[in-house]
Amino acid sequence: MALASAWLLRDWAEAAHLKTLAVLALSTAAMLAMDLLVYRVQFNPTTELAPEPIRPIDPLRLLQKLIGFWMTIGCIAALYALLPEYGNAFYQPFKDAALYLLPGLIVASPFYILHVDRRQRDPLDAYAQLPLLLTGHRPADWSMLAAHARGWLVKAFFLPLMFVYANNDLAELWSAPPLLQMDFQHVFSRLIDIFFLLDVLLAVIAYALTLRVIDSHIRSTEPTIGGWAICLICYRPFVDVQGHYIQYELDNLSWEKVLAPYPLLYALWGSAILLLVFIYVWSTATFGLRFSNLTHRGIITNGPYRWVKHPAYLAKNLSWWLIAVPFIAGAGSLTAVQSCLMLGAANLIYYLRARTEERHLSADPVYRDYQAFIARHGLFARAAGVIRLAYAKLAQ
Repeated sequence: MALASAWLLRDWAEAAHLKTLAVLALSTAAMLAMDLLVYRVQFNPTTELAPEPIRPIDPLRLLQKLIGFWMTIGCIAALYALLPEYGNAFYQPFKDAALYLLPGLIVASPFYILHVDRRQRDPLDAYAQLPLLLTGHRPADWSMLAAHARGWLVKAFFLPLMFVYANNDLAELWSAPPLLQMDFQHVFSRLIDIFFLLDVLLAVIAYALTLRVIDSHIRSTEPTIGGWAICLICYRPFVDVQGHYIQYELDNLSWEKVLAPYPLLYALWGSAILLLVFIYVWSTATFGLRFSNLTHRGIITNGPYRWVKHPAYLAKNLSWWLIAVPFIAGAGSLTAVQSCLMLGAANLIYYLRARTEERHLSADPVYRDYQAFIARHGLFARAAGVIRLAYAKLAQ
């Protein structure tokens, strides 16, 4: 649906951010239809919502929650205004899109809050608690408000970033010739662009729709500073700082330059990169509306996750080795060793991300069961079993 809508809207004479919103809206409609009509996620017990209203309308609590919601939005807007990063022209498409959607959010928010409030098992959530702070009433337990703040900070950080990436990737797709040259180099380049476009489109939709009614709400958020740091260092603006130290393309010698004289090997190597990037995007798509960094929004055990706990990280990091070919001594052996060490450092960052995510998710018994399953039946467990069997036969 995303690619079809992007193709249909290619020549639509509107501002880029509006065309991006249209692609996102059509893609979201398809994803919601699948979740609501096929998987019927609205009836999952994890929504903690009753199928029918279990209490009458409480105007006072509705007003409290509405104030709490707009207090949250106001705090996020204040952060955008205060932090110099968001004054950068890079974020202008997101600002334009947010202002365009603001009237709709104003109209829709009371109806959504009313719908949820009448069905919640426990209606005294963080939105109901927030306005009490204005009257000087501090909660005995701050954990709910702290979790609320962490969840919204994740959303506030990633949503503008992913929207701008999607907007820019769509603009690049629309500016490219509609007809593709059928040589491997052009096919490779177009497929890579499409894969990463799909990845960020899915991310925008998922970060926007953290909604309890479709069971995509945030159950918990990474509680440690270290967990946040090791994740955010991979994204703008922090990646710019990290990039000064972890540079693994020191000889500017990519796989295309190395393998250009060998057409068959060039095609095979490029196909391997495409396969890895496809697995990376497939991993994002498997989450659907529940994709997110730093949060627990439901345990995913299907797709590539039935074989590996972190298929996206594994595929992404392997693709970097094939793309950068740091082991080719194009600028001398010392540079090759330095490049390999630097890429190993980048891999280490993702290993640490994986470990912090596992620690966070392990609070959920469903994830612990999943870990145990992968330890017994995952790809690496099966490979180790085959190796042990082969070694036993050789030893006989």
